[in-house]
Amino acid sequence: MTPWTLSLVWTAMGPLVQGQWPEPYSLAREHRHRTLNVLDDVLAGLYLAVDSDGRLRWLGKAHRNGGVGARLREHLAHPERARVYSELFVVAADPFGPSKALTAAEGKAADLLALRGRMGSRTWPSSEGWLTLLTSYSAPGLGQQRNTGASR
Repeated sequence: MTPWTLSLVWTAMGPLVQGQWPEPYSLAREHRHRTLNVLDDVLAGLYLAVDSDGRLRWLGKAHRNGGVGARLREHLAHPERARVYSELFVVAADPFGPSKALTAAEGKAADLLALRGRMGSRTWPSSEGWLTLLTSYSAPGLGQQRNTGASR
């Protein structure tokens, strides 16, 4: 996963983004249980699943009880995904942020990564109005400087 790819997803999150630069998590069998338990505490966010060659296999969002961990368990119930997904990058979002803004951020990330029509029948939500939805949300500490990941 390139820093460029991660910066586009980071940008799409706008004021919903929480924490630092997107965190990588191993989905290797020996780490999977621990990773999913950690991700149970990330209640909202965008995630990118990659294969062992670093190719993007999925872009998705979670905004629910059980968080990203619960959503990933659903993915990993599919044998092909369980076999192919090797690493996950998570951009944590404010779980109290508007669900529509997170949905629009997922669509905008898909647009920025030019994914529409390139991953089979997979579709993403519309990014229409994404900027309005994100900027209308007054995130706590919005005026604070965030790490843009440029140093990585």
